[in-house]
Amino acid sequence: MLLVDDLLALPFKGLFGIFQKISEMADREFTDVAYIQEKLLELQLLYEMDEINEEEYDRQAAVWEARLNAAMAAEAGEEPGEEPWVRESRAA
Repeated sequence: MLLVDDLLALPFKGLFGIFQKISEMADREFTDVAYIQEKLLELQLLYEMDEINEEEYDRQAAVWEARLNAAMAAEAGEEPGEEPWVRESRAA
């Protein structure tokens, strides 16, 4: 009976593994400071090589810089977008 149960649950275990991997990759994209900095460098290289125009560069750079600021704030234990005076008043 256990073998049958394992065979029936196998597709769901596989899907769970796939979803777990996707979740890990998404977390990395949003929280890994080194990864985000690497993406900003790649974007700058594309701009310097005239692969993308200035408007596209500005748009994408703003998104990646916002992610970088949020990831750095999360590493420091701060709320994303929190002003320094808010942190000081919360610490007091």
